[in-house]
Amino acid sequence: MATRTPIECPICRQVLANQPLEEHLLYDHSKRRLAKFVVSETEAMNYGDVS
Repeated sequence: MATRTPIECPICRQVLANQPLEEHLLYDHSKRRLAKFVVSETEAMNYGDVS
């Protein structure tokens, strides 16, 4: 029987066992935290990862 790898939140790295990722993002992260994540990911894609 095949098993699925649990989904991990890309922001806080919490493993989501029974909660959909979208629900977790809506209820557990502020808009500012989500915006900062999107900006940092976009900059990494455009300029390359500098870390």
